[in-house]
Amino acid sequence: MRRLSTMALGAAVALAVGAGSVQAQEKLRLPFPYIFSGPLIEFGERVWNEGIVPGVEKINKEGGIKGKQLEFYKIDTRFPDTAQWLADFRRLCDDKTVPVVFSGGGATKSVVAIFEDAERCGMPVFAPSSGGAWPFPNFGKWMFRYQPVANDYIPYLIKQSVDKMKYKTAVVSHTLDDDFAVTNIKLTKQALTDAGVKITSDQAFKTKESNFAAQVSAHRAGNPDAIFMHHQPGDAGTFLLQLRERGMNQPMLTDIIIGGADLWKLSQGKAIGSIGVSIWSPDDQRPVVQDWLKLWRERTGKKDQAPDSFVTAYFDAVQVLAKTLNNAKDLSRESIRDAFATTKNLDTISGPVTWNGPGEAIRASSILVELGDNGVLKLWK
Repeated sequence: MRRLSTMALGAAVALAVGAGSVQAQEKLRLPFPYIFSGPLIEFGERVWNEGIVPGVEKINKEGGIKGKQLEFYKIDTRFPDTAQWLADFRRLCDDKTVPVVFSGGGATKSVVAIFEDAERCGMPVFAPSSGGAWPFPNFGKWMFRYQPVANDYIPYLIKQSVDKMKYKTAVVSHTLDDDFAVTNIKLTKQALTDAGVKITSDQAFKTKESNFAAQVSAHRAGNPDAIFMHHQPGDAGTFLLQLRERGMNQPMLTDIIIGGADLWKLSQGKAIGSIGVSIWSPDDQRPVVQDWLKLWRERTGKKDQAPDSFVTAYFDAVQVLAKTLNNAKDLSRESIRDAFATTKNLDTISGPVTWNGPGEAIRASSILVELGDNGVLKLWK
């Protein structure tokens, strides 16, 4: 029997929230390529169920996009592999009815994989969870990212933490097969060196390894003042738990994965007190933030918890996408690109957002956070 493509399977799992009896021609169907299989499947399903679904519901209740109800359908990117996702993206490029690709595949590795093809076919790509340092000289004409920029926040985090915590030595680790981690560890090591911090152990492993005895032993021998990690949230949680079980209680610092729910869950709560960077914190009293927090708690019943930063990023990004498409002259690829490139001071959960052409979202400053009880992100002061 011939295997169905990931796009065919994805089309069978479409999301049409709040559409009621709206006819097919009144819908705007867009692909949502994300992690729906493999070692990070739970991560992908959480983003879909807790971020995308309520995000689409809100947009459709408010009138949709240019009078059409928004609908997403899943495409599995099979992260950390990229071959199938690249093939699917090329098919999307060739389909002239697809005006924009939302998500870009999720992780930085998946977004980087499609960069040249996005340029070739002229496809606007909005990538809300890609947070690794960008490896190319520019973003071309079509790539738009949403997360805080690692090139800015890693030096800022290290400067602020060294000034406050006075650490002089650190151990570092990263994931070998993840572009996000590979690029971020380079920035961290340079920033630590510039700050006069000595790196006493430098360890690496592949996605979803589970036995870190060798890495833990090396880190313990390094006897550091601080621990730096660049991994996906689940890997970081598993590694941190083993470090804590072996008596390493030094403060842990990381990047945007601080807000990934799997970091808290797989560390069995041992990640409390860890420090990193986020697009948001529940401490923010702006109505747009508190309305989201209330909605998530009502939907999940988790009154003493908060949505993780990736769920929040995608809920927020659905609103950004809808506003941008509604502001576009029409739903052609060129008009959507131009609408993103000229977005100025758009109010979001993460604060005012601006794009000066393709590339990174511009924010006023990085938000440093600390993991508190139940994994809730507290502003780090």
